[in-house]
Amino acid sequence: MDEFDLNAPPPLSALTIAFATLFYVAAAILLLGLFVQTVRMVYRVARSGRIDVPETPADASLAGRAVRLASEVFLLRSTFFSDRWAWIFGAAFHFGLFLVLARHLRYFIEPAWIGPLWKVVVLVQPFGFYGGIALPLGAGAWWIRQAWLRDHRLLDSRVDRVVLALLIAIPLVGYVNNYIHTDIVAVKAFMVGLLTFDWKPLPSDPVLLLHLWLVALLMILLPFSRLLLLIPLGRMLHVPGLLGGGPGSWRRKSNVVWAAAVLLLAMLGPPAVIAAAQVVKDGIRPAPGFAGLVAGHSTEDSTVMIRFHPKFLLSFRTMVVHHGEQTTSDNIERCVSCHAVNGADGTPVGYNDPQHFCGSCHFRNAVTIDCFECHNSRIPKQEATLPSTTRFAALRPRASTEGSARP
Repeated sequence: MDEFDLNAPPPLSALTIAFATLFYVAAAILLLGLFVQTVRMVYRVARSGRIDVPETPADASLAGRAVRLASEVFLLRSTFFSDRWAWIFGAAFHFGLFLVLARHLRYFIEPAWIGPLWKVVVLVQPFGFYGGIALPLGAGAWWIRQAWLRDHRLLDSRVDRVVLALLIAIPLVGYVNNYIHTDIVAVKAFMVGLLTFDWKPLPSDPVLLLHLWLVALLMILLPFSRLLLLIPLGRMLHVPGLLGGGPGSWRRKSNVVWAAAVLLLAMLGPPAVIAAAQVVKDGIRPAPGFAGLVAGHSTEDSTVMIRFHPKFLLSFRTMVVHHGEQTTSDNIERCVSCHAVNGADGTPVGYNDPQHFCGSCHFRNAVTIDCFECHNSRIPKQEATLPSTTRFAALRPRASTEGSARP
């Protein structure tokens, strides 16, 4: 097998081109729809002069209206006074949505772009993972309450229901995707490539492709749903005609509906078909044995080690720490010894250094690990000069007698 060339430009598959094009179209529709809906809302509010908030007396000045608008957007204030259950579910949804979006910033931003602010992105990762559970729970509970109500329903069209279903399904699929070890390095390269118009290959993991396809569908449908206004403004706006005057006001003529369905199928159909064909072609990629992967991972699929190395390390931690089964050749010390990087002074750098083999990738993808809180993240200078085949043998006697505090 030919050696894998990391410097060779990766080929762009039909899958990558299809999803990149889909996201450009979806983003254009979302931004245009958001602009049109915002202009429409501002125009009707200005014409009617009505922003009904159950609070008297109210400051009618521009500053007063701005304060009330901010309190509605960030605190859902009028919903709190009018419907406590709706406020609880809505607040949970908004809080979860904020955390999920903040967590996903790591896929769209390079650390060098924002400097010290990248630490905030790293800090929010665990909060986004656990707090994001509130997103589908809040949306689901709010939908159930809407179905229970008869006289004050805010959702009366199929588009609204589909959008709400997507807001529940997307985070659930995302959590499933988190446990199948997707190549997040490639995912970030793909997303950053979309922003910089420098496309990179998209992994063909089935759950990842489903997750991205649902996100694109949500971006396309959201401008045509009243949820685009309800999500940030809640129940504050009571402007005639803004959210429709009745169940039939948001329905379109049959020819327009059919035309929209055909366009939607034309945009979402090809990526779905190409993704399904790619998944069938690739099949299920089983996790290889750790010993075999370590012996030849430089000539195998480079994404295998990226996707599965956490699982390998955790399984060997269980073997050694929990079961007392000492391994003689394959452990984290071997990884450190082979991937040592020397600094300007010729001394191997530690994990906190941006040049460290492990630290550079983890830092760029906002991944926090605790391996080197116990294990040593570097080896002595004299051992770093040895060939990689004998470096590990020189490392073991020192590792068994010296402490392993993180440098």
